[in-house]
Amino acid sequence: MYKGLLTILVSLWAQFCVAQDTSAGSASAEFEVSVPDSAIFLTDLSAAIRDNSKVILNWRMINTSSADFIAVERSSNNRDFETVAVIKQTATGLWYEWVDDAPAKGRNVYRVRFAGKQGAIQFSRTIPAVIAGDISFRFYPNPVDNVLIIRSEFMLDVQIVDGNGKVRVTQNKLQGLQTVNVSSLEKGLYVLRINNLTTGLISQERLLKN
Repeated sequence: MYKGLLTILVSLWAQFCVAQDTSAGSASAEFEVSVPDSAIFLTDLSAAIRDNSKVILNWRMINTSSADFIAVERSSNNRDFETVAVIKQTATGLWYEWVDDAPAKGRNVYRVRFAGKQGAIQFSRTIPAVIAGDISFRFYPNPVDNVLIIRSEFMLDVQIVDGNGKVRVTQNKLQGLQTVNVSSLEKGLYVLRINNLTTGLISQERLLKN
């Protein structure tokens, strides 16, 4: 009887030890799992405008070893984003800078997309940058006498509007170096309304007629 009881106790003790070893092995395996992509962090995203023609983005990466590449994306409506740069992740890089040499005139919205080596894709918060006016065209002289000169990289629709809101002069699809006859206008202040047919931006400038 005692021998049978001893056998049962030894068997129970062996099962207990096996269970303990299995539990310890599971804990060890869980501890050794690589850091997930969700542990990638991007902070301190900022934008600065230089000479009203360039946007400089800066950001800081944490846990850079998990990221494979970084893409900068830009949108004009905060919905439809396009990739404007792809930056290879460096092993030691923490601070990053990228310069947009050709931002759209008006409002630009940027975000940074980074892909982890495990395939996960994450996005930073969005940040806006506004390029004032439309510097893709020039007009002169101002004040003007009889002929207004307009120089443009893109195709434009041009209107000259008087103080009552009436359109006095209209010229469509101007591009390159063009002239507009304004001799019929009375002396006074007008609004030069420019519709950029390429970008869809509408700009308004003050025009003084001598």
